[in-house]
Amino acid sequence: MATKKTRFCPSPTGLMHLGNLRTALLNFLLSKQSKGSFILRIEDTDKERSKKEFAELICDDLTWMDLNWEEGPRTGGPQDPYFQSERNQLYEKFYAELIDKDLIYPCFATEEELKVIRRNQLAAGKPPRYPGIWSDASKEDVQKEFEKGSKPVYRFRIPKKKTIAFNDLIKGEQSFNSDDLDDFIVKKEDGSPTFMYANAIDDALMNINLVVRGDDHLSNTPRQIALLEALQLDIPEYAHIALFTGDDGSPLSKRNGSLSIQELKEKGYFPLAVANYLARVGHTIGDNEVRDLTALAKVFDTNKVSSSPSRFDIQQLNFWQKQVVEAQSDEELNNWLNPFLEGLLPKDIDSGLFVKTIRENIAFPEEAISLANNIMSADFKLSKEAKNIIKASGNEFFSLAKEAFLKNWPSWTESMKDLSSTSGKKGKELYQPIRISLTGQESGPKLDQLSTLLGKERVIERLEKASKI
Repeated sequence: MATKKTRFCPSPTGLMHLGNLRTALLNFLLSKQSKGSFILRIEDTDKERSKKEFAELICDDLTWMDLNWEEGPRTGGPQDPYFQSERNQLYEKFYAELIDKDLIYPCFATEEELKVIRRNQLAAGKPPRYPGIWSDASKEDVQKEFEKGSKPVYRFRIPKKKTIAFNDLIKGEQSFNSDDLDDFIVKKEDGSPTFMYANAIDDALMNINLVVRGDDHLSNTPRQIALLEALQLDIPEYAHIALFTGDDGSPLSKRNGSLSIQELKEKGYFPLAVANYLARVGHTIGDNEVRDLTALAKVFDTNKVSSSPSRFDIQQLNFWQKQVVEAQSDEELNNWLNPFLEGLLPKDIDSGLFVKTIRENIAFPEEAISLANNIMSADFKLSKEAKNIIKASGNEFFSLAKEAFLKNWPSWTESMKDLSSTSGKKGKELYQPIRISLTGQESGPKLDQLSTLLGKERVIERLEKASKI
């Protein structure tokens, strides 16, 4: 397999969410699969919306996910700088070349004029696109506009009557008629580059040979290929992934259910859980094995990527969180949960034993916090249903339970055998009231481990308290 150099090039206009992260992950996996390199480039050409703090958070989020880049912000590299706002000199060089070849031209059409044109095109049943009204303007007309102080955009001349074709690694052969494409803007009125221009130029200059991006960019690809061909720059391979959508079927965003990476961190998701989920979104792996990034890279196959949109499924993400939690050692889980449990456990309770007791019942820190509050507090409140179960069991049942535990401690098995014999109760009638008396909950950790965690004194106290309800 040829070495692949891929890139992730977000715009720092907000917090990164799962849709962005999926694109980053797939680029990372495909680069590692071929022992290639992964580049981070910040596309901050939108001066009004781009914020330095968002760029920093993007770097933090990728680092948290272990998606480490070989070139980019914080690391540098041979194509420094990796912020597009700092690369204008490079872009100007190619603008000059395009002007010399008469491949771009100034366009003074106002937004109002273009709106009227688009409206008329739609009314005539035609697709709305720029009709080239300034493509053949005379030098005199252009000069007059400059003398008036008008500021143009610059548009690239799409070649006429040409087929632009490429093989998409996911969607297969793609073909476009250049006559269906309009002359697109490469330079804005303020002199800054457009996404279409800077994105393609930087891919070539940074030697990117595989571009993995959402299929909402598919229509951009023939335009960028035409631009790169005009400048005799290398054209990368392309792989356009189907959209990752929210509950409403539109592209995944904060508005329709996505979580930002910051929120994932705060909720306690493991990066590995997020990676195992995202690597399977619209992609078939065929098993539920938790894999690290190296292993995910080995099994990732563009031939198994669906061309249909995939909907965000929080239940699947939570499934992988549970899988990763279960794969952790007791020590690893304890280290993970300790910061969240600080101050919640009595001094005589070993945090390692607590985590070992509850590990099968949690996937997130908030669940561990809830269990700590319920299990460790002698003043837990009972629901109406739980209180009814306690009352139905009767005072004598809890008195017998107290005697059984005093007699057989620390053996949980012998204590419950004894209680079953003296009370005549079995199954749910035996175990559920004991659980409620110890924790206030109708479900939770294994009772034998729970009694060991609580210790003899707390168990007896809580049974005695239940006998008085």
